[in-house]
Amino acid sequence: MAHSRAPMERLIRTNADEINRLQRAVHGSADQRWSGPEALARHAATCAEFHQRYEPLAFPGGYANALRHLAEHDPNTVDVVLTFLEVRPYFFRSGYMWKTLLKRVQRVPMGTKQKARLQKVLDAYAAYREQRGRPR
Repeated sequence: MAHSRAPMERLIRTNADEINRLQRAVHGSADQRWSGPEALARHAATCAEFHQRYEPLAFPGGYANALRHLAEHDPNTVDVVLTFLEVRPYFFRSGYMWKTLLKRVQRVPMGTKQKARLQKVLDAYAAYREQRGRPR
């Protein structure tokens, strides 16, 4: 079963890498933006590209669509959300998205396999929170 999720896992990771690359480009161009009109235009274009590409890269099919499809109890969206939660990608606002998706997916009716996947995510999150709460 994990094999069939592999392409989606790769897509989520690749998209996260691209968001991080775009964000680094924004930060890099920000340092130079006041050096002249060309640099300012380059920074504006870099920001525009980041904002244009963020939504479709943040979640396959778009984050807003995922939330809507979850509310409609779409089983295919549940599978993609569970994969996103399992991968736990790291990029701008991904932690917020992760927690929102975790909360919303728990409201959706699921099959046995989906429930087992969700329980693994919940167990891993509980272990993470417990470990994080301990002083080092």
